[in-house]
Amino acid sequence: MIKRVRYIILIYLSISLPGFAQKDSLANAFIAKKNIEELRSEQKKLNFQKFFFEALQQKAIGNFDKAISALENCQSQSLGIKEGDKAVNFELSKNYFELKKYIEAEAYVKKGLEIDPENLFMLQLLKDTYNRQSNFKDALEVQKIIIKQNPNDQLDLVILYMRNQQIDNAKQFIIDLEKKGMLSVSLLPFKKSLLEGNVLTPSANSVNKPVEQQSIENLKNVYKTNKSFSVLKQLLLKLNTKESFSELEKYSNEAIELFPAQPLVYLIRAKVLKQKKEYKNALQVLQVGFNYIVDDPLLEADYYEQISLNYKKLNENENASKYYNKAIVLRQKKS
Repeated sequence: MIKRVRYIILIYLSISLPGFAQKDSLANAFIAKKNIEELRSEQKKLNFQKFFFEALQQKAIGNFDKAISALENCQSQSLGIKEGDKAVNFELSKNYFELKKYIEAEAYVKKGLEIDPENLFMLQLLKDTYNRQSNFKDALEVQKIIIKQNPNDQLDLVILYMRNQQIDNAKQFIIDLEKKGMLSVSLLPFKKSLLEGNVLTPSANSVNKPVEQQSIENLKNVYKTNKSFSVLKQLLLKLNTKESFSELEKYSNEAIELFPAQPLVYLIRAKVLKQKKEYKNALQVLQVGFNYIVDDPLLEADYYEQISLNYKKLNENENASKYYNKAIVLRQKKS
């Protein structure tokens, strides 16, 4: 009986041991494969980080094309991580925006918003891309979403209501804010003009249009006792015609403080800065003032002309030609 049992055990071992060896070999192969996959995954993560930080560095020094190339390399190392994809799309959008390639900027920021629809920073960038393309309708819709997260972002909503000719909505928004005690200082000029029925549509603000036949000295005296915009506007226009830049500097500075929602004052201020050879500052002032233009193609053409002249002084001839052509097109439409 004992011999028979030993014989059975020997047969069992002869059958089982090769099986155990085979299973052990398969297990080792699986572990090796898993380790290789983990190493590859880890290397992709390291490459992703390297290219992403390179993109941030290139953007910081204004090399937007190189930043985009680095971000495209990031995409090739994509690990399917949504947060990584969101960050890359956001950065791509910002770099294209800096290059004034607004269609591409819009496309990438929308991809980022598909992952994170309520991201405030991406919503603000999307609004800016719409504004730069003069797509004020969609910019307004985005701003309505933004203000739910950032109630202090009131000024842009009022401006976009006005650029979309939704004056009643702008009025009601200001009234509602005042009732809640939430009206910001930046909206006080709009409150005064909108609620008094003098909507900021500066159709007569173009520096090329005639003004009342009053002397500069008379206008100065009147302005001392009547600091209204109508008087100051005539004074600025007269001084501009005479090219009295020292006095223009004084009165245009005061005009921006007193009437920050009037686009004419920024145009005059930019002319003073151009005369002082401060071309970049002039462009910044024009960019701010442009946001306040409402339904006035001739004033818009004046802005484009001044933008063109400043770019020309900076030897940026491509931009100079682009904005000069925009001015010509607008004036031809009104002629």
